[in-house]
Amino acid sequence: MAAGTPETEREYEPIVTSPARTSSSKTRRDMGMLIFIIAVLVGAVALAARFLIPKEKPYLLSNYTFAHVSTADFTDSVSAPGTVAPATTVDVRADVSGVVAKLSAALGDEVNVGDPICVLQSPELVTRRDEAVRQVVAAEDALAKAKLDAAQSEERVRREIVVAEQAVSDALNRREDMEKLFEAGAVSRVQVDEARAAESKARMALDNARLDHDATIRSNALSIDTATRQVGVARNALRAAEDCISQLTVCSPIKGKVLELSAVLGATASQGGVVAQVADMESIVVKAKVASTDVRRVTVGQPASINLGGRKVAGVVRHVAPKAEASGQGATVEVTIDFDERPGDVPPNSAAFVDIEVQRRTDVPSLPRGAYLASSRELFVYVIEGSKAVQRDVRFGSIFGNRIEVVDGLSVGESVITSSYEEFKDRREIKVAPEGGRESQ
Repeated sequence: MAAGTPETEREYEPIVTSPARTSSSKTRRDMGMLIFIIAVLVGAVALAARFLIPKEKPYLLSNYTFAHVSTADFTDSVSAPGTVAPATTVDVRADVSGVVAKLSAALGDEVNVGDPICVLQSPELVTRRDEAVRQVVAAEDALAKAKLDAAQSEERVRREIVVAEQAVSDALNRREDMEKLFEAGAVSRVQVDEARAAESKARMALDNARLDHDATIRSNALSIDTATRQVGVARNALRAAEDCISQLTVCSPIKGKVLELSAVLGATASQGGVVAQVADMESIVVKAKVASTDVRRVTVGQPASINLGGRKVAGVVRHVAPKAEASGQGATVEVTIDFDERPGDVPPNSAAFVDIEVQRRTDVPSLPRGAYLASSRELFVYVIEGSKAVQRDVRFGSIFGNRIEVVDGLSVGESVITSSYEEFKDRREIKVAPEGGRESQ
């Protein structure tokens, strides 16, 4: 067959006259088809659910209580457990060591200042007292002897002075006589000189006697003074020993009640050891344990309400401890609260609960407390809007008496269901029968 003929050209025509489809184009087509099918199925299911599944019936609340959000005066308080305790508690201690020979007071007894708590025995103190007595007697005897010796020695030197003065007088008279006789020629010059020498010697003896008298006076005074000081030392030692003996009777330093009695009959009480604890029951306080996170709001002078087993009395903050203490409930600070008026017979260590007023606020939006708070866990309320009630998130604050502060989510004047939400709390909206509601107080 000749080249270039129509037949030859037809033999070389390509089998595929259009562009070939790639594998990626086919995949996109398949995915599109799959999405379309899924969308159709979902739509079918939705239509079936709409027309075949019955709608949830609205919940109708026919018996309930409600309240209007209103303003009230709030008193913010810090609450804490506490213990009734005496304002003044004294540890009665033994001033000396001894064996407890007698118990003069019992646990719970009322005692006055100076009343004995117990009596101790101490042979060592008795021996010391007896020795002190002997020392006093010896010192007093030494003083008496010093005084006697002084009197005797002073009498002796006084007599010596008298004798010396007489000798001087005799020598003077003899010398004068000898001088007259010498002038008359009756005696010699030697005899006159001898008389004059005798007078000079007598005068020297008198001077010596007077010096000896002065020295004796000073020596006696020193001896008496030394003996007197020794008597004072001995008497002081005796007084100290007698004081120790008197301290064997351990007495109460205050008027109050014996809360603890550590002394045991026959046991040894050491010096400085506690034998009892006495509390002044005329002035009792409450020792409250306030959480360290709350104590920054507490100051001296703030009023407080004290709950004593259901009986409430008024008080005031007296003292806030400067540091916290670790406890089972975490870190707490001890706050001391005085009673405005002393309550009746409240035993020490009685449990108490205090509410300390830390702030007063006026016109606070609030609601009365009710069952709705528990069933909603204080997270939401149902606000009445005509014949329905709509769930709304809220934020509550402080509680004062029967009211709770509304911090956010509600406005003054809005009506809120205050009965329990347990039966419908999973619904965002419910129907309410206006005639079935009653306002809570």
